[in-house]
Amino acid sequence: MKKFKLANYIEELNRQVIHMDQAVCYCPEFRATRMMNQYPSRRLQIARAIMNGEMQVSEYAGEINFAGILSRQGERWQNFGECPEDCTDTTILAREMFLERGYNSASTNEFEKAIEDGTAYKKATWDLPVCQNSKVAILLDSDTAEVCGAEKSFNEYCKKNDCAFFNKAEADFIGFEYFAYGMVEEGTKHLKALVDKYNAMNVDKVLVLSAKAAYVLRYFVKKLGIEPNFEVVYLPEKLLPMPQKERTYVYSGSFNTRYLVNSELINSLIPAEDETQIPTSQEFIPLLKGNGRANKLTIWQKPISAEYKQYAFCEKMADFIKSDATKDIKAAEAKQIVVFEPTAYKLLKQEFPNTKVVYYLEII
Repeated sequence: MKKFKLANYIEELNRQVIHMDQAVCYCPEFRATRMMNQYPSRRLQIARAIMNGEMQVSEYAGEINFAGILSRQGERWQNFGECPEDCTDTTILAREMFLERGYNSASTNEFEKAIEDGTAYKKATWDLPVCQNSKVAILLDSDTAEVCGAEKSFNEYCKKNDCAFFNKAEADFIGFEYFAYGMVEEGTKHLKALVDKYNAMNVDKVLVLSAKAAYVLRYFVKKLGIEPNFEVVYLPEKLLPMPQKERTYVYSGSFNTRYLVNSELINSLIPAEDETQIPTSQEFIPLLKGNGRANKLTIWQKPISAEYKQYAFCEKMADFIKSDATKDIKAAEAKQIVVFEPTAYKLLKQEFPNTKVVYYLEII
């Protein structure tokens, strides 16, 4: 296995810097700024030039490379069927390289401060069934732990389905922020400690409730040389369809839609009454006729925000990304929004005060 450093990802980096127009019209940062420096390829062109000594590190170059929200939207892989991992991996490693070359990232500094003062995540415990003989542990990620109402409904689901866990459900910080802010070494230590904690339980499976937790523990840790001794099970993969009588917009989020490529899974969980596309809706993110699921999930569903905590991020860009995604949701004219991404739940509740917004754990 190659070490997770930019110098070992030259082939992937070289492919990503090839200029490509087809997907950029979906890139949230480019849509927000209309600036060519927010093309995914252009950001990495700058990073490669600095790595090769063709450019000096500058405040401007650093700001450009730390601006992306890592949604995997508007990238080469969506058009050309390439590996979805490459742009994310090289962007993370480029940010690490910027820090190593002396760039003073305000985002990284604020995140480090949040880690030090204990505000990076909130501690919480959910009341879920416990059995010391269980071969299944629960990993409650801190993002999901903040979703109001989800604890009660998931507890009821567990009791109804005779699910009990080896451990208490105490919120764990997944720590994707470490990597988003270029702190790869610190993030690796954090994830190793997290995996070691669950390895020590000697369970067969660890159940996770968010797509980010599933992606990080199932796939990302292996890039870092970390090997779990347990199977990672993502709850929606175990669920039966949950038909909704009302016209329902489904928001699945970037980790579901583009990291795990789970569009078909989520589509199957919230069936559509009619799979006929509304002719005036957008080709790659179609709206559907009838009740039940009102939209067909694809890899192109717009992100409403980054799916990790943002520090020192451009508010103007964040507001545009949010408003751009909410326009699509409003166009569906749905009576209800079902959310599969915990970081988007509160935001959607705020943006749609007159629409019923529910988290998927509330309807299982």
